[in-house]
Amino acid sequence: MKWILGFAALLSVSLAQAALTLGTYNIRNFDYDERERINTNKPALESILKGLRFDLLGVNEINNVAEFNSFIGRRMVGYDVTLSNCGGAHGQHLGFVYNKAKLKLVSFTEEMQFSGEGNGGGCFAGSRPAAVGLFEEISTRERFYAIQLHLKSGSNADSIQKRTRQYQQLQQLVKKLVASGVANVVAMGDMNTTGYVLRDEDYKRFTTMVTNAGLNDLSKNIGCSAYWWGGSEDGIESPSLLDHVLATGPMLKNKPAASTVGAHCKAVSCREASPAQLGVSYTGVSDHCPQTATIR
Repeated sequence: MKWILGFAALLSVSLAQAALTLGTYNIRNFDYDERERINTNKPALESILKGLRFDLLGVNEINNVAEFNSFIGRRMVGYDVTLSNCGGAHGQHLGFVYNKAKLKLVSFTEEMQFSGEGNGGGCFAGSRPAAVGLFEEISTRERFYAIQLHLKSGSNADSIQKRTRQYQQLQQLVKKLVASGVANVVAMGDMNTTGYVLRDEDYKRFTTMVTNAGLNDLSKNIGCSAYWWGGSEDGIESPSLLDHVLATGPMLKNKPAASTVGAHCKAVSCREASPAQLGVSYTGVSDHCPQTATIR
């Protein structure tokens, strides 16, 4: 009987080690939003991050890199962070926060083609580059690529056209990484899919890319990932789905993923709401919400 209990305990530990929680969070212009003249509410951010219990979190809009590195070091013991050198025209760096007991960062690169044409290859022109990390799971030594993205925002024709090119670049990048011999790839971030809820042409182009790249959209059923003013000055904010976690089939090990959204999106169940109802995570941290997907 003892050996059976021991085997069951080892099996339970093995299964727990195999699970991997991945996520993405656009933290609005950390740590000071010049447009709204708002300092990031760091105690609220700390509470949100700790509640996610993530192994790997892609982050966007880190304007103050030094302070973010210090914040993670002080407030998230056991985690490390790596961020892009380039931040596009608005200095919005992106990258990863990861659990050092679970993952090892093997390499980190920046894909500048996502910045767009005409920026002369500059680090602080155009859109943000894509951050690409090669990670190794410490318990199994299995490797996977993580891509963190912040695609072109906006719903006007020019923005959609540029974002369409970025969709194509993502498809090409995923195929290149898979061809390198690593079949496990996850692509995450603020993809600014403004037409996702409307199921318009932007939605069709995005979902076509997801299929053609061999990816699975783990965010399609979370309801929303951000709030905005909704186009009318009525004091009520509207939900939208801009952020995604995408993964190749091998990354999922043929098992369904458990996806969830946090912060104010979870608090109001993706319903329309006032800023007061959305609370401090909306007014003091970000208009976006963190989301996670636990796989395997």
